[in-house]
Amino acid sequence: MGALIPLAISLAPEIGRFLFGATGEKTAAAVAQVVQSVTGTSDDAVAQQVINADPKVAAQLRYQLAALAAQQEQETRQAELDLLSARLKDVADARAQTVELARAGSGVQWAPAVVSFLVLSTFGTVMWAALTRTLPAGSETILNMLLGTLAAMATSTVSYWVGSSAGSQQKTDLLYRSTPGGGAKP
Repeated sequence: MGALIPLAISLAPEIGRFLFGATGEKTAAAVAQVVQSVTGTSDDAVAQQVINADPKVAAQLRYQLAALAAQQEQETRQAELDLLSARLKDVADARAQTVELARAGSGVQWAPAVVSFLVLSTFGTVMWAALTRTLPAGSETILNMLLGTLAAMATSTVSYWVGSSAGSQQKTDLLYRSTPGGGAKP
């Protein structure tokens, strides 16, 4: 079965990018099945002879492999869209929870604001100390790790409150590519 893959890639190189990763094994089996059904054989040498002997068979195989690649592309886009939808739902649920806590008058409603204040204050304080104080010898590595962690936390904090332009751009790109005729930015 695996010997038919190079033959398929030589006819339809676009299928190659789906042969690796989580769906690679499934795609390889589908490619082998397409080659076998079009050429009537599972032997790669015989399949190559059939394709070389009849240009119509080669064209039919290219067409079916391109259709398989298009199907794989659609499934990949759908999986990306589902993942993005789940992430957006998670963010919406977190924000809805905060709104519900505020409506109920719960003190927990202040937790995101308090955590945000602590993260941003700590980041600012550590950054100020790193820039204005003399550091003990050998503490540079620890300080770099601390600043990296705090910078990531500060980024997440700001994204929570004002949204993420990167996430928004990913959503826009994904939605554009998932529409018929999409795929290339104008």
